[in-house]
Amino acid sequence: MGLLQEGKWVDKWYDTKASNGHFVRKSSQFRNWITPDGSAGPTGSSGFKAEAERYHLYVSLACPWAHRTLIFRVLKGLEDIISISVVHWYMAEDGWTFETGNGVIPDDVNGANFLHQVYTSAKPEYSGRVTVPVLWDKNNGL
Repeated sequence: MGLLQEGKWVDKWYDTKASNGHFVRKSSQFRNWITPDGSAGPTGSSGFKAEAERYHLYVSLACPWAHRTLIFRVLKGLEDIISISVVHWYMAEDGWTFETGNGVIPDDVNGANFLHQVYTSAKPEYSGRVTVPVLWDKNNGL
């Protein structure tokens, strides 16, 4: 398990001492709304227009947060609207990978070998953890 520091992957353990050993999800550095017309969402943050085949979902089947996005995608009938990539269940020293394995669906949007490459495609100097789910805007590369 590692993280990105100024766009470079480092194999560094996530320190959980401050949270008594618990994983505490930080607020996303990439946070926008999808709205019917692309206007700002309820918080006033920028919005992107809801369009078929515009978005791509990156998930891990080992992550409960990502799993619920897959459930929502099915319940809302979005399987033909939002494409997906599934990382390998095992997170190694380079983080989530698209290495061949059971259930893996390669990244055919960015051609990444590792999920951290998707993050640095959006923001080359990104610093922080690389987590799933990720909803990628194919039009804006974010």
